[in-house]
Amino acid sequence: MDSVGSRNGDGRTVAAGRTPDRGPSAPDPSRRSATLPMVEGRRYAVPITRHFRRPEERPFTLAQRPHTTILVGGLSPQHDQLVEAAVRSMGYRCRALPAADLDAFTAGKEYGNNGLCNPAYFTVGNLVRHLQELEAEGMSREEIVDSHVFLTAGSCGTCRFGMYEAEYRLALGNAGFDGFRVLVMGTDDGIDQSGDEPMGLDLDMDFLLGLIQAFDLADTLNQQAWRLRAYEAEEGAVDEALATVMSDLYARMLRRDKYDLARHWTRIFLGTPLEGVARYVAKVGQLVRSEEFLEGMSAARERFDAIELDPFRVRPIVRITGEFWAQCCEGDGNFNVHRFLTREGAEVFVDRIIFTRLAYTLFIHRGWTRDRKGLRDGEGRIRHYLRYYRKQGILTLGEWLLRKKNNRLLDALGADFHEMVPQDEMARIADPYYAWRTTSGEAHLEVADNIYYHQHHLCHMVLSVKPFTCMPSTQSDGVQARVVEDFPGMIFLPIETAGEGEVIAHSRVQMALGTARAKARNEMADALARSGRTLPELRSWVEDHPELGRASYRVPRTEGVVGRAANLALHVASLMDRRPVRTFVSREV
Repeated sequence: MDSVGSRNGDGRTVAAGRTPDRGPSAPDPSRRSATLPMVEGRRYAVPITRHFRRPEERPFTLAQRPHTTILVGGLSPQHDQLVEAAVRSMGYRCRALPAADLDAFTAGKEYGNNGLCNPAYFTVGNLVRHLQELEAEGMSREEIVDSHVFLTAGSCGTCRFGMYEAEYRLALGNAGFDGFRVLVMGTDDGIDQSGDEPMGLDLDMDFLLGLIQAFDLADTLNQQAWRLRAYEAEEGAVDEALATVMSDLYARMLRRDKYDLARHWTRIFLGTPLEGVARYVAKVGQLVRSEEFLEGMSAARERFDAIELDPFRVRPIVRITGEFWAQCCEGDGNFNVHRFLTREGAEVFVDRIIFTRLAYTLFIHRGWTRDRKGLRDGEGRIRHYLRYYRKQGILTLGEWLLRKKNNRLLDALGADFHEMVPQDEMARIADPYYAWRTTSGEAHLEVADNIYYHQHHLCHMVLSVKPFTCMPSTQSDGVQARVVEDFPGMIFLPIETAGEGEVIAHSRVQMALGTARAKARNEMADALARSGRTLPELRSWVEDHPELGRASYRVPRTEGVVGRAANLALHVASLMDRRPVRTFVSREV
């Protein structure tokens, strides 16, 4: 016998370890075990592979709706509160979870799997802690599981976001709430609800349009509030005003009009083949043209205008970008970076996070549709192209309506943020560095944001926040290294967030912020030199013309000047001298 095998009686080679009289496919008898799987009367040493099937979950049915509370959370406090009101306006019981803190993170680590994404630990830990509080108040675990569901976002892709749903269920089971229902609203394929009974959560037009309205209001308020906090004369004045504004908008959301065809002239379409189209067009048209929330934003404008501001404070503008959850939450989940920047003397510039994501989703679907143009899949040529142009038209119109709707809220609030940048332009800006078809995470948006804001002098520094070991954001950071080389003077800082490491992250931010602060001070000094006026003279003029210092006053931007104080100094000097200053208008994201 050689080292490879042996020869049997008819000269055939038999591999080492095989039994000659049984053939090469038969297992070694010495390896047989009663625990091994048996197929057709024979046991195999290698277990048989079975296809994984998702465990069946109890559905949320229509009959359960009256006594079931839908739990939501994970965004900013403003988003969560207005989403709660939007869901309640549809007749559901809904409750927004409190902001996740380090105790929530600890609970997520205790009951969750190893190696999860930072948002997963904070979110599921926050949910578990809330359920434990309900249990401490006297509810049994069976009652909690039967009377609550958690509504959250989900998706597929290359990052861990696609695993959140399963990991949430694992952590809930480990915490003693096995069978707790998690409803995932996917960005790819809508809501995930199993079962043959009528669904308890009906994602009709009214439900979805209510969420869009809530997101738009929260996005706009967050932008204005974080800007004003940098200039408030009395600390906490903006928070107090925002609380009043949120209370008013919450009440308006609860009683929002859900356009009924029968109560308007559109009743002529009832019972006709055009009823479905008429209902769709009428409801979308009302969302874009309705005045009910413009009144609320006008009231918010008056409330913010009543705040005493010091508009001549020199504040570097820091644009926050990065992973969706990390830039949206306001708390321990991102090291309280918004508050930290404000305390360090920066003006925090946040994105219209949800609306930008909605516009991005429409853009991606437009791109995918364009890629399939001409792939008819057996359908006729005319039918294929009619369907193609119809879908492209709807998606393009949807993105345009989002920008139009947001602009109306900005006008009512008196905020001088410009309209959202079209997604086609964002893709064009990022294209030399990051292809838009790489759709995981925030995809090309982080790269495009950094370039756009730098080129158009809209911020002094870009801070990108993302969860620890987030793969899509790590890819983006690698690309940003080249971007920073190609654009001299750009200040870009990426930080990873987790349940620990806050001191190190804050230290890194402080170092980068020092450079941004120096840029802002030099910019202000140059503005005063150009104006020919002293700062006391400018302050005195504003005191005599108080409208110039109000939150809603639109300060014209001077070409190449970033800071609000420097732009105001040049503007006030021009008013004092009655001479024009070369200005320009750019569009912000």
